[in-house]
Amino acid sequence: MSRRIKITGVKELKAAIDGNILKFPKEVNDIVHKHGARLQSQTQANMDRAYTKGYSTGATKRSTTVTNSNFKSEVQPHTEYFPYLEYGTRFMSRRPTLGPAFSKIEPQFRADLDRLFK
Repeated sequence: MSRRIKITGVKELKAAIDGNILKFPKEVNDIVHKHGARLQSQTQANMDRAYTKGYSTGATKRSTTVTNSNFKSEVQPHTEYFPYLEYGTRFMSRRPTLGPAFSKIEPQFRADLDRLFK
């Protein structure tokens, strides 16, 4: 049973991208892919700090991939138990890694797009 975690951006940001994507298609694509790679790196760095117990194998960190396509970058950990690590269960506390990484990268992503669109 595979579960999916999806973090979406801000609606205003999407509207700004949609309105300006035709003016700067290569630049927007480059920015999206650059920050997708940064999101993957930050998520994996967060995993190094969050998953420190003796039973940690590093499988979730190794399974985290970034997939790029036109104007899209998806960062996904591919272990079945990742949602339990991110959100916790009634038996274990949460150890978020992807959410905090997104919160750190998103303002920089937005600033790069704002600079491009001005």
